[in-house]
Amino acid sequence: MSEKQQTPPEDSVPHFFRPARGLVRTGMGGVRGPVVTQAIQDRWRGVNNMKRALTAVILAGVALSFPSAANAGATGCNQRTCIDVEGSGLRVERIGASTTWNGDFTGHFHVWGGGIDQNSPSGFWGYHQKYTVPVGRDLPNGSVICAEGWEHSGGGMQSRGRACAEVRF
Repeated sequence: MSEKQQTPPEDSVPHFFRPARGLVRTGMGGVRGPVVTQAIQDRWRGVNNMKRALTAVILAGVALSFPSAANAGATGCNQRTCIDVEGSGLRVERIGASTTWNGDFTGHFHVWGGGIDQNSPSGFWGYHQKYTVPVGRDLPNGSVICAEGWEHSGGGMQSRGRACAEVRF
């Protein structure tokens, strides 16, 4: 070889003498561990991205399965019954129960939770009609307030949905 040190062609150098490519992890005592190539890094990056996406989907599903928060007011519907909690933080001014569009029924609403337990008068409940329970106080943190519509038919009652909201600070 000349004054300049030349690198021999890779084919002529055994693989254990070739310089490592990619990220080199070293074990204890500076002994070289396995070489993690760019292809392996890309594969793990893809797996991590899939894990992140799956985690986001799971968290979104979990968030949707819990009652909505009443902090600064909350509304929500389930089947043909809706709840409307008016307030801010732990303070709840009033709770409203109503039907959804085209969810009319003859019966009553039951509103309960956080020390509240009220039934509306029985009657016809149509869209834009609301049963309101005045509260005007703080409720315990984490209280779950629910409104359930009950249709009276054939001498019995049938639930027309239960909508809930959580009061939290």
